[in-house]
Amino acid sequence: MDIPEWARRHSYLWHSNMKNKCRAKVFFDKCIVRPKVRKAWEVIKNPDTNPEDMEKAWAVIYRLDGGHNGSDNANMLCGRLTQSACDAILLEGKEPAEVIANTHAQYMKYVPRNWDGGIDAAKWTQYETELADVITNAVNGLREVMAGSPIFGETELYGALQGNALGHKNLPDYAGVGDLKTKWSTRNSRSKTGFATNNLPKDLSGRFDIANVHQVAGGWAINGKRPVWLLYANKSDYRILTQDNCDQLKPEYLEEVVKQIRLTNLITENQLKAARTTDELLGLVYPDWDNLGWQMPDGYVGEAKSIWSI
Repeated sequence: MDIPEWARRHSYLWHSNMKNKCRAKVFFDKCIVRPKVRKAWEVIKNPDTNPEDMEKAWAVIYRLDGGHNGSDNANMLCGRLTQSACDAILLEGKEPAEVIANTHAQYMKYVPRNWDGGIDAAKWTQYETELADVITNAVNGLREVMAGSPIFGETELYGALQGNALGHKNLPDYAGVGDLKTKWSTRNSRSKTGFATNNLPKDLSGRFDIANVHQVAGGWAINGKRPVWLLYANKSDYRILTQDNCDQLKPEYLEEVVKQIRLTNLITENQLKAARTTDELLGLVYPDWDNLGWQMPDGYVGEAKSIWSI
């Protein structure tokens, strides 16, 4: 579908899940960070780039590129590695023991954050003890939830929700309808290890779990409203949530969520249309600096604060 000029001028090319996110952070990422990072990589890959421009481009990458600025964290790393391991076992037919060993080797290459007071480093140490069990439980859960159906991995769903001009993008992890969510132990000062098991949800009413409902609801709406599922796995077990055992995944609930998503998208589109420049667009919002999305390295946050004159 064509992208309107009022969206292209801000480099805002599609909608995605906004639940629990700071709108200013979303605009900053899509309209400022991504274009700057993309341009910086173009400069770096150009063999004719002079040393001064090369140095400036790398400065942008080290400040804003999530793969190079130290913004990754142990939880996100573990989620990615678990899904990759499940893909290798279920989609490629590789031996679980071999996959888990290779995954552990990748895990050990990670360098924890150095700007959060050691929190990420402590998690990285703890999660090493959980990784194999979480992968095993995730594989067993995926086998159960996709039994009797074609098994395939991540796909891209894209289409405009009713009343929206821009498309909505969703990336289901499996079978076009399901997402894998991993749960890692949380810090607990009263535990001997300093961590306690992060229990599997019985429903999706919690603050963070409801964001996952919004995620699958967007895909549900543009994918023929096929029944969706969420699989949660931790070191102890797994739990499959579907419309048969979870109110938040029933069609009537998803319909209401989709209405919220459409209205949220419409507000975004009206702001994109109203702003003639990206500077004007950023002037229409103000960051909630306490939002979890702003837990980023100083260089990244500093660039954002320079825009909003902090």
